[in-house]
Amino acid sequence: MQSKKVSNERRIEAMTGLLVAVASDKKAMRASVDALPLEQTMTVVEAWMEQAAPGEASA
Repeated sequence: MQSKKVSNERRIEAMTGLLVAVASDKKAMRASVDALPLEQTMTVVEAWMEQAAPGEASA
């Protein structure tokens, strides 16, 4: 998704596909994501990625 060689359209398709893939109700997630404006879709994906990222190990 972060490659500069990938078009924005393909990047957005990958982001929405990611959200749908991890959803428990894929049909509802697809409908919800498709209804969002592009900017909000990107905000949702970024927030999900931040929350899903593994934390740093503590010493």
